[in-house]
Amino acid sequence: MLMTTRRYKNGSILLLAGTKQGLFLISSADRQHWQVEKTQLEARPSRIYYATFDARNHYRLFVADNGENAETYLRYSDDFGQSWRLPKGGIQFAQESGFTLKAIWNIEPGRVDEPETIYLGSDPACLWVSHDYGEHWEANEAMLRYPGRGEWGASLEGTCLHSIVVDYANRERMWVSISGAGTLRSDDNGKSWRMQNRMSADEQKEGLGVSTNSHRLLQHPTQADVLYQQSRNGIFRSADGGESWQSILGNLPSFFGFPLALDVHHPETLFAVVTDPDNRYNLGEQFAVYRTENAGESWETLKRGLPKGPDVRLKVLRHGLCTDKKEPCGVYVGTMSGELFASSDRGEQWQLITDKLPPIYAVTAVEFV
Repeated sequence: MLMTTRRYKNGSILLLAGTKQGLFLISSADRQHWQVEKTQLEARPSRIYYATFDARNHYRLFVADNGENAETYLRYSDDFGQSWRLPKGGIQFAQESGFTLKAIWNIEPGRVDEPETIYLGSDPACLWVSHDYGEHWEANEAMLRYPGRGEWGASLEGTCLHSIVVDYANRERMWVSISGAGTLRSDDNGKSWRMQNRMSADEQKEGLGVSTNSHRLLQHPTQADVLYQQSRNGIFRSADGGESWQSILGNLPSFFGFPLALDVHHPETLFAVVTDPDNRYNLGEQFAVYRTENAGESWETLKRGLPKGPDVRLKVLRHGLCTDKKEPCGVYVGTMSGELFASSDRGEQWQLITDKLPPIYAVTAVEFV
């Protein structure tokens, strides 16, 4: 049985900040006053590309630990990061596959009624599944043998599988997004896959493209066929389970960005960070988060409390933006220069939690209930 000693009060928010130098826990009972804690990962540099709590299993904590010299590990903790364990079965491609594990990019708990099932995304792009709480893992053979795999183009970070969406309404359906390949869907629980990179008919006439270089994929929490995607060519919405996509870039000042998040209580409300496509820093002298409350018809700039000035050059990676599930929702954004910002009112007002973290790869949030 999984057992975790409880350390946080009901209603507290705990942020997991995965950085270039390990994992940090940032907690608050009121979303105004925050405490930053270190965790006890190994002394060597630990590049945490992603971290998540499995709330189904006493808040077991998983991290994607991508060390130097191609040392890549999935680690888990049952005591909030004070000690760490490795799965009984390591995550390694079979020798005959011809693939070598380069990095772990995503860890996603399965459905609520399948507490033993957990998913993982890697580079080279592959979906992995565990059916025993993360102890043993299997690579998805259909993805490794996908007929068009040889045409996938490596991005700057390889062909990383960075987003996993397990459909809550259809037990056979799931999606993944891959840098260099785009979005794939399975309708038979991973036995086969097909690409989902086609634009709507009207936008095809205009020569628009959703891009195979995807950056983030989300599912609407109450309309299962609605998906949102941030890609190299903009932000897109699908109303048909990924069969076709429509641009919702609207009045955003740039088409380029990495992260995307939504408000689960108002899922037509999305948050994004868009940047200069050449240098990937904030546009001009103002760092900002952008919000739409109508599924992309229009966007507004959220900047109250965020830094401004000629020296402001902030960069946010694909997992560096997240929301909590409170009402109103909290929004959190971490930068590659070590700043972590928080808003407790859907982005209206921001506060700096800390500016002393190592470069931040990922921020995820959990509420203790």
